[in-house]
Amino acid sequence: MSGTGLAYGVVAALLVLVLAFFGVKKRVYRIDLGRGKTWLRSHIYLGVLAAVVALLHSGLRWHDRMALLALLLMGIVVVSGIVGAVLYRTVPPMLTRVESRASADEISKQVEQMARTMERMAAGRSASFQNVCKELLRARRSNGNTAEWTALLARVPSSEQTELREMLVVSRQRKELLTKLRAQQRYRNLLQAWLYVHVPATVALLVALTAHVVLAFYYGGVR
Repeated sequence: MSGTGLAYGVVAALLVLVLAFFGVKKRVYRIDLGRGKTWLRSHIYLGVLAAVVALLHSGLRWHDRMALLALLLMGIVVVSGIVGAVLYRTVPPMLTRVESRASADEISKQVEQMARTMERMAAGRSASFQNVCKELLRARRSNGNTAEWTALLARVPSSEQTELREMLVVSRQRKELLTKLRAQQRYRNLLQAWLYVHVPATVALLVALTAHVVLAFYYGGVR
C-alpha cells in the first residue's frame, strides 16, 4: 500500500474513533441545545467525511474481505447516522409537546385509578349505565363532543344522567392521558429502534476496523 493510501487509512480510523467518542459522550437522548447541536452537526459531517476518506483509502479495490466488511459497516453507520439526525430534529419537539411533569409510570397509574373510579361510579347502577361504562373503558378515542354525550345520556334513565355526566368527564380526562402516554411511548420507541441499528453497527465497525488493521500488518499489507 502506498504512503498516501496509508495516510487515508489513518485519517479514516481516527475519524471513526472521534465519532465513536461522540456517542459515548452524549449518551442516549442527552443532546442539549446550543453546543449539543454543534456536536451533532459535526458528527454528521465527520461521518460523511470518514466514508469518503475510507473510499479513497480502499482505492476502489475489493479483494480484502475484511476491509470490504468494514467499509460496508461504515456505510450503514453513516446512513443510519443521517437518519438519526433527522429523527433528533423532529422527534424531540413532538415528544416535548406530549410530555408532562409526570413520568410514564405515574401517568399509567393515573389512568388505572380513573378506570377504577369509573367502575365504582357504575357499581349499583342500571345495566345500561354499566354498559356505557364498559364501552367508555374500551374506547380508545376521547369522546367530548356534545352529540356523543347526548347520545350516551339518552341511553340511561334520567335519574342517572347526572352521575353519567360526571363519569363522562372522568372518561375524557382518562383518554386524554392515554393519548399522551401512547404518543410518548411511540416517539421513544422510534428513537430506541434507531439506537438498536446505529450503536451495534458502530461497535461492529470498530471490531472490523481493528481486525483489518491487525491483518494488514500481520500479512504485510502495509509496506
